[in-house]
Amino acid sequence: MTVDTEIETSTQPPTRPRPNYAAWVIGGLMVVAGTVWLLDVAGVLTLRASIVLPSLLAVIGLALIAGARDGPHTGLVVLGLLLTVAVAAVAVTPTDAFRGGVGDRAFVVESQDELATRYEIGMGDLRLVLGDLVLVESAEVEVAVGAGELVLIVPEAVPVSIEATVGAGEIEMFGETVDGFSVVERHVSPGFDEAPATLTLDLDVAAGRIEVRR
Repeated sequence: MTVDTEIETSTQPPTRPRPNYAAWVIGGLMVVAGTVWLLDVAGVLTLRASIVLPSLLAVIGLALIAGARDGPHTGLVVLGLLLTVAVAAVAVTPTDAFRGGVGDRAFVVESQDELATRYEIGMGDLRLVLGDLVLVESAEVEVAVGAGELVLIVPEAVPVSIEATVGAGEIEMFGETVDGFSVVERHVSPGFDEAPATLTLDLDVAAGRIEVRR
């Protein structure tokens, strides 16, 4: 006796793979960063954290909206929250804190005619060498870095008055180091008030490090 066995096979539509939102987000962030960088190089706008961070946050928000149907995206949410905190921090930062472009810059100044009243950079390292500076009259100079390191070499023969401020980071002045938030260090050379030609320096770094030495 032959028994016919009927096998029922249930067919289900293939599961559609979940979109790779991480690749979309990374690509979007690269497009935004590259576009803003090109506009800065072309002189159309000045690269500032107040422009870059909200743009990146917008990319994260669009990615979360697009991926809402596929469930939670914890990584994107965390990244979005971090960017939101960064945007809020930038909102309370002085508007000129990140002016001056991006990249490393070095200035070597030996005469008063070459000395500018202000040196600045948005993001990067700034090195100002005044070791051989000769002054015929007193001068005041401001140096500002948004995020990065500021290295200042002061002249031996010129009395200096220095006020250095770091929003978050470290100050090393003539071998002594302090760090933390809202750090302020001051130094005045002996005989500064009686000298015929003096140099007053106002140093400011929003986030990073200041080093002053001879």
